[in-house]
Formats: sequence, structure tokens, C-alpha cells
Amino acid sequence: MNRPGAAGCVTAIFGPTGVGKTAVAVEVAAQLGVRVISADSMQLYRGFPVLTNQASASERARAEHALVEVADPEQEWTVAAYTQEARRAFDHDLATSGWAVIAGGTGLYLRAALAPLDIPSVHEPGLRAGLEARLREEGVDALHAELEALDPAAAARVDALNPRRVMRALEVVLTAGPGSWAGREDLWRPRYRHPTLLVGLDMPREQLYERINRRTRQMVEGGAVEEVRSYLAVAGRGPSAGDSGAAAPAPARESGIRQAIGFREIRRHLAGEITEEQLIELLAASTRRYARAQLTWLRKLPDVVMMDPSARPPAEVADEIVALANRRCGKET
Repeated sequence: MNRPGAAGCVTAIFGPTGVGKTAVAVEVAAQLGVRVISADSMQLYRGFPVLTNQASASERARAEHALVEVADPEQEWTVAAYTQEARRAFDHDLATSGWAVIAGGTGLYLRAALAPLDIPSVHEPGLRAGLEARLREEGVDALHAELEALDPAAAARVDALNPRRVMRALEVVLTAGPGSWAGREDLWRPRYRHPTLLVGLDMPREQLYERINRRTRQMVEGGAVEEVRSYLAVAGRGPSAGDSGAAAPAPARESGIRQAIGFREIRRHLAGEITEEQLIELLAASTRRYARAQLTWLRKLPDVVMMDPSARPPAEVADEIVALANRRCGKET
């Protein structure tokens, strides 16, 4: 085990889904004698270990995982709430061992945990619910047009094709007034709270997609469908509710675990709308799209050290990361 040094040091591991982050992070954490702090917005929720690709029992036995299965499925976590909990975990691990390890694929969560980020504190549930309804009924263009009329500068900083960002900016502006939406100007200029090694994992695209396709089938056949079926039964909503349009009205909003990739597709399968093979195809396509978005984040992260884990076992990749972390943080022994 590496002993605490003069200052705490954080090792962060990011990359697209399917690249092998968990296996590598487990080995890094085991070598450093700490746990893995998860930066995955869906692994927060209880009851969906297969759907959200949580660490296996053997991986958890090798390294404890924090911020996994800590929230009820309907609970909504904000970036601010996650950041508070992640930093509390950082501070504990750094104080006790001199190291902290964070790994995951939710870029904004990872970024906010590592360095201060300008996150608007405004949160009005009633207004948000109304904006959700308008988003469904009027579309994102209408909300963006209202934002532009109220605060042109904010509208110029928000991607008009991103419904959630448009809605969030409009919520802040309607609540706190024009000029209150800060956007994300500080996103790519982090001032890390602690000495930080940021490692990005990537591999040839064809190989990554093959891994995603294989893992998707394993998820569907390995319990993800049953997880959603059981949840819907307890939640009191049949599998067709909100999906076919004619069966039942859509829910007021998609929150909590319902936002997870695969949840909606599995509901369609349970409602008899698509076969299992169609489900696998749709879920794999959605996951590949998400991986592309994660790679966009990866290319923008400053000072990231890129590694390809495809040709080496996770323990060997971890050896390289730990050696680099020791050099970066001045902890060579």
C-alpha cells in the first residue's frame, strides 16, 4: 500500500462506457488502499445493478465503491448534491490515506467533483414541472425562443438542441432574472481542489463498439429486464404507461432511474412493442451514441493522460496509472 504523502492526491479515471473503467479503477484503488468513488449519475440508484453496469461482487470485494446505490429510484440528484457527497468522500479518503480514486462516465459529475464549478443554486420544483410539461407540448424551440426574449446572452450560451440545458437556463432566468445564468464558461478551466491526475481511457472505435454490443446483450439476458419489470410492479405503473401514447398519459417528467439508458426501451419490450432482439439493437445503439458523447467530453478535458486498455490486463494498466500518480504527486518511495 502507498503511504500518505505531504499532500492528498486524487486519481480520476474517465472514458466511454464499455472501455473498462471499473476494472482498472478497482485495481488502482486496491493498490492505493482506498475505495472507488463513483462518478456515474445512474449508479446512484438502488435496485438496478445490471441496468446501470455496477461493479461486480468480486470487484466490490477487491475495492469498496462509494456513491453507488445510495438513492431511491424516484429521487432526483442534482450536480450540486452529488458534488457535496463526492467531496465529502474525497476529504475522508485523502485525510486517512493521502489518496482518493474517482471513476465514472458522467462527465459533468466528475468535473464538478474535481474542481469548483459555477452551478446555479436555483431550484423551483413547481416551475420545473411546468417547464417539463411545456417542453413536451411545445418543444424545445419554444422554450429557447422565450429564453432568447428574456436573456439573449444566456440563450446564446445554451445549445438550442439540448432540451435539458434550455429548460434549466430558462428556469434560472425566470426565477432569478436576466443575467443569472452563468453557463459553463469555467467548465474547461478547472482549478483542482487537490493535486489531480486525470486519466482518460479509450480504444479503437470498432473494438469499443464491439464491446458495447456484447455487453448490451449480456445486460438484457442477465437481469436488466427483470430489474425494470420488478420496479414497475412496485411503482404501480404498467410497462406500457407513457410509451405508446394511447395506453396512458406520459408521466409529468422522466426523473431518477427512468432517465437511465435502456429503461424506456425495456418498458417498450415489456409492453410487447418490440422483441428482445429489437431491444438489444436499440439499447446498443443508444449506448454507442452515449459513448460518442463521452468521447467528446474526453477530448475537451485539460491535462488528461490518455491510455488504451484494450491490449493489457486491468492490473497492468493500473500499474502504469499508480506509477504516474506517484510521480505527479511527488510520492515516489
